[in-house]
Amino acid sequence: MSLKQTIETVFAGVPYPGDGNITRCPYDCPECRDVAKFFKGRAWQGNSVEDLRTHHTALALFTPEAFHYFLPAFMLASVEGYDKFDVIPDSVRSHFEYLREHREYFAVRMSQFTLEQRKAIIGFLIFMESKGAGSSEDAIGLLSEVPEET
Repeated sequence: MSLKQTIETVFAGVPYPGDGNITRCPYDCPECRDVAKFFKGRAWQGNSVEDLRTHHTALALFTPEAFHYFLPAFMLASVEGYDKFDVIPDSVRSHFEYLREHREYFAVRMSQFTLEQRKAIIGFLIFMESKGAGSSEDAIGLLSEVPEET
């Protein structure tokens, strides 16, 4: 199975986070309002690379549920248009890299993902490395950890 097919398959059943659960901004800033408006009612499937490029900062603004739901759109755009749309793959990869410094927040977001989804993200990061995006060793290590049972 190709990376694209794997991503589509393992994220197929992720529920839409709800119109009021796209972003959660206590300041009601314009960027968060724009992201919430753009992604409201939208499926993760079928988004144009151009639209996702315009909204690549959304990954940092999403709630954990919205991040879980929309991440595959950004990963697929990266796989399909790596050479043409460099800001998307860099945004996805760097998002996992900078979260290494915020381990507790990373854990909250990653708690949404199944083992199969984590493996797909790792596969994506390895693919990005093969395209020269830089090492994702730390992010892969964190994604490989078995989540604690609660």
